[in-house]
Amino acid sequence: MAAAALLATVLAYGCWQAAGAGYTANVGVPGTVAASPAFPGVPALISGAGPAFYHRMDEPQAATAGSAAADATGTSPGVYETATTNATPWWRFDDPVGSTVFRDSSGAGNTAFINGTGVTAGIPGPTGGAVQPNSGSSLSALLSPFRSDRAFTVSVWFNPGGMAPTSASTRVGVLHMTGNSSGTPSGTGTYPRSDLMIFGDYAGHCPNTAATCWGAAMAGDPQTSAVAFDYALGSTPVQANTWVQLTAVFDTTTLYLWVNGVQEGQVPHTIFHPSTNAGIGLGRYRDAAWKGMSDGTAQIGEVRAWRRVLSATELAQLQVRPTARWPFTEATGTNPTYTSTSASTGAPGTPARSAGVALNPAAGLAAGRDGNALTLSSAGYVQGPAAQLNTTSSFVVSAWLKLSDGSVTRTAVSENTAGANAVSLGYDQPAGQWVMRVLTSGGTTVPVYGDVTAPVINQWVHLVGVHDDYNNTLRLYVDGVAQSSVAFSSIPAVAVTALQIGRRLSGGSTVEPWLGQIDDVRVYNGYPLATAATTGTTVSTFVGLMYPAISAEQAGGLLGTKTGHAGSTSVAFGGTVNASNAKYAGAAATAAFTVECMIRVGVDDVGVIAGFASTATRLGSGFSDRLLYVDPTGRVQFGVLQGGAAVTVAGAAAVDDANWHHVMGSVGAAGLKLYVDGVLTVTTSVLAATAATGYWRVGGAPMRPADTWPSPPENPYLTGTVDEFAVYPRQLSDQENRWRVYGNY
Repeated sequence: MAAAALLATVLAYGCWQAAGAGYTANVGVPGTVAASPAFPGVPALISGAGPAFYHRMDEPQAATAGSAAADATGTSPGVYETATTNATPWWRFDDPVGSTVFRDSSGAGNTAFINGTGVTAGIPGPTGGAVQPNSGSSLSALLSPFRSDRAFTVSVWFNPGGMAPTSASTRVGVLHMTGNSSGTPSGTGTYPRSDLMIFGDYAGHCPNTAATCWGAAMAGDPQTSAVAFDYALGSTPVQANTWVQLTAVFDTTTLYLWVNGVQEGQVPHTIFHPSTNAGIGLGRYRDAAWKGMSDGTAQIGEVRAWRRVLSATELAQLQVRPTARWPFTEATGTNPTYTSTSASTGAPGTPARSAGVALNPAAGLAAGRDGNALTLSSAGYVQGPAAQLNTTSSFVVSAWLKLSDGSVTRTAVSENTAGANAVSLGYDQPAGQWVMRVLTSGGTTVPVYGDVTAPVINQWVHLVGVHDDYNNTLRLYVDGVAQSSVAFSSIPAVAVTALQIGRRLSGGSTVEPWLGQIDDVRVYNGYPLATAATTGTTVSTFVGLMYPAISAEQAGGLLGTKTGHAGSTSVAFGGTVNASNAKYAGAAATAAFTVECMIRVGVDDVGVIAGFASTATRLGSGFSDRLLYVDPTGRVQFGVLQGGAAVTVAGAAAVDDANWHHVMGSVGAAGLKLYVDGVLTVTTSVLAATAATGYWRVGGAPMRPADTWPSPPENPYLTGTVDEFAVYPRQLSDQENRWRVYGNY
């Protein structure tokens, strides 16, 4: 909702600053008072106000689920539901034609924007979408996704188009991270050299001086051109109009270059320069001046970065892509399209995008988990081309699903033989489980069930069904978790009919129609590979790379140099899981309370920032109350249940602009209050919340009872970043809220 506002912010400032950065003793004083060096910073203001618990979100990344979220009061640590090592940013470039800003699906809010005259969006890439910068144009983002003096991995799909590196001055710029001294990445004060760059190099500088190559390089000192780059150079040549998957990996001693899933180059790098205000960018690099910019023919596909070294298994699978993908990100009222590639491994060929595929009257595109989704009622469906799923060897079919009615068996994705169902993915009502069914050539249907993770109605779930031909196994993953596998030594029946999304066909008629939503349907033909390298661990790693979760160590929301501000970090939530605190699991939460935090959400991102629920995870049965959420219009809403119905107030301005905002909700003798960046909305119809036991949750919570919360997000899990989260057993005053806004400088 806030794309124009975001673009204006980027052009004007490059970063957010609170309106008024100083102390005042009077709530009514405007936000222009001078800063007071003696006034405490935000951490001291929060700690001094007696919170029940206070999560600064400063934890290092943790590779396992269930790591602790430290409590600054020392009394009630929280828990992160999953590992906190997710990719940030994650630019899929599924944005439609005409886009001028590009969404970060990781939750970090690191929206990409255009430098120059523009880009062509909505073109097909190996994993779905891609962009093509105009001549001399590139893309940039404001946030540092990693530090160049610490371990990282960064991956990009790239097609050089007609660009050909023939000398040091005509290298092809792919990706860079470049710092500066001004606090506005890629702006005033930009350093002479990129901290990191990925590029296409000329033959005379490559290991084989008779051929071009791809390379990655890190600057010994980005603040001067006098210190040489350290180059990791590969052997794969730069080929015109050919897609390539490039990954740079740094383990704090050595920089590695991977090309199409294979390590090709490495170089020691031990001279560190901590990145400061270093923004990531695409389609250029810096060496005394900006170089390597597009001639208008190069294309950029999916980009991801991690604050860690990916394993060799993970790195080898970054080049795996769907042979068919239905993103369902097109505008409401239009028809969906799909993209396709020639194979899931090896050369991707030339990706293609279909024309719009007609929907039947009971199907449409509407707000879903991550942008729009296919929305189905009363036997709605979409029908794809014939044999989009190839069952003659290994295959994978995956989808994001939201089931609104589980009273009967329902099918989300299927494909038939000439006379029977060959493969289906969906919900089995008698078993009460998710299921994938595969037909053998002998006519026997073999199911693999989701026997570990139970279905929840009206909750988004990620299903991945796998036929592992090498290991003669059917596998099913639910939200990244492996379910019990099933032996499958038979030859699969050959699917030949049209791919069905939202139904199964029997005798030409619709059966098992899906009710709810379906998103991001993917088909991988010929994968997993029929080699000894394919194991259950390999497949689980592949599935894990598809699933956005939590990422710690993101840039924090605190500004300036006040005590406790410098070095502050935050946590990004990818719209799938949450953190929780059990402070009130045994003793009832107080009727008067305050909840506060800082948030950053990208354009059109939504979800529950925080809430109080009967369960620590998932969105199943039980109650939820005291909800603070971003609604589909981009505004913050806050409310409590009264007599089973929600009473809420909403902020006046949208916050989905990828900037930091301070939000605070409270209930007490002064009413139900919501502050957004110090601006108050209040109702006096509620003076107390219901005292109950439960869990405070951050990054997602159920919105129950259903249909009682106004303007609910389609996905209750937050796609966004949270910092400085605190809950108090009392209602804070207007003055205390104003102090926090002014204290963040």
